[in-house]
Amino acid sequence: MSSAVEGFEAVAGDDAPQPDGTWSVSDLAAAIEETIRRAFSSEVWVRGEIIGYSQAASGHIYFNLIEPGMGKDRRGARMRVALFKGRQRFVNRDLAAGGGLTLDDGIEVRIRAEVEYYAGSGQVQLIMSGVDPHFTLGVLAADRERTLAELAASGLLRRNAAVPLPLVPLRVGLITAAGSAAHADFVHELTASGYAFEVLLCDARVQGVTAEADLVAALRTLGSAEVDVIAVVRGGGDRTDLLAFDLASVAKAIATCPLPVFCGIGHEIDTSVADQVAHTAAKTPTACAAALVAHVASFDARLVRARRELHRTARSRAAAAAARLAAARGALGLLAERRLGRPRARLGQARLRLAHRAERRVSEAYAQLRSAAAVIAALAPQRTLARGFSITRAADGTVVRSMPAAGATITTQTLDAEFASTVNAPAIDPTDRGTDNP
Repeated sequence: MSSAVEGFEAVAGDDAPQPDGTWSVSDLAAAIEETIRRAFSSEVWVRGEIIGYSQAASGHIYFNLIEPGMGKDRRGARMRVALFKGRQRFVNRDLAAGGGLTLDDGIEVRIRAEVEYYAGSGQVQLIMSGVDPHFTLGVLAADRERTLAELAASGLLRRNAAVPLPLVPLRVGLITAAGSAAHADFVHELTASGYAFEVLLCDARVQGVTAEADLVAALRTLGSAEVDVIAVVRGGGDRTDLLAFDLASVAKAIATCPLPVFCGIGHEIDTSVADQVAHTAAKTPTACAAALVAHVASFDARLVRARRELHRTARSRAAAAAARLAAARGALGLLAERRLGRPRARLGQARLRLAHRAERRVSEAYAQLRSAAAVIAALAPQRTLARGFSITRAADGTVVRSMPAAGATITTQTLDAEFASTVNAPAIDPTDRGTDNP
């Protein structure tokens, strides 16, 4: 300890402590400042992870560098960094040359800075003047590759891709910052499609220190909601703005989600870990919505084709059935004609025989009638009267067949006359006619 103090005193020069070994605050601060200036006479390169990033009203940027992987408690060595406004253009130039990085919490960086002791706060700080963007990109790439390898080894890399996507995913759970351009672009694309999409928004930060926790919580919340699909979207930004989508925790939340997850992260060149683990990845929020619209439109088109095919098939089968019915009707007609031909022929022959028989019977009846008429004509009273006979009738009109009583009135009919008589002679015995009246 004494040697250190002696060396410190040598550096301090005129700012040596009092004879009793006591330093004044100013003397000690001056000695420390001079010691650091001599020990770090030129700028140094320092690497670490950014935490506590902020920009003051003056335009100066302040943050702390810590050892990467220190954990959530962030205990351990840390160094305060100041990036003054006048030096920011040089740093921004370096970041732009490296592919458009930005400084933010959680980013590992390699910076160039002056080591300075600021007596006003009693702190050693780094006055930043430059940055190595390739170091940051390399760290990010290495972290991304390590995360992808871990996901592949655990069978999670394509797990969400195997989750079945509903035929008509109209109920969409949306994870993004409420009111952002990404939110507006996504919803506009769905609305413009004309399909009946329903969007359930779960507001979440998509960059910054709270992005990781917000995204994981939103995925878990919507994973048990009444939706068909989940969409995670954000607009464009620098590579480091998209850091949350390369985190293993976010990737695992997507991979293990029970619903298909669509990603629409606004970057055109790189592919995030979230993109690779999601069910479907698009380059922008609008493209993500368009992918959902295309899926619904594809089902709609298949439905139209199926309806047309069903109509065509129905018409074809109806025509074929009508043709078969006509053929069956014709065949049945021919069969009936053949089956009925013989009975019809026999019926015709029977009809002819019946007609002949009836005609014969009628002829015979006519002959019998003519014979009877001849007999009747021969036996008619007129024929008898014409031969000289007469017919005598009693008063009651009955034919007199025996001698009437005396005094009876009788009527005698001849062929051309009829007269009445009164019986006044006694009856004559016909047996005596031959003796008395020759």
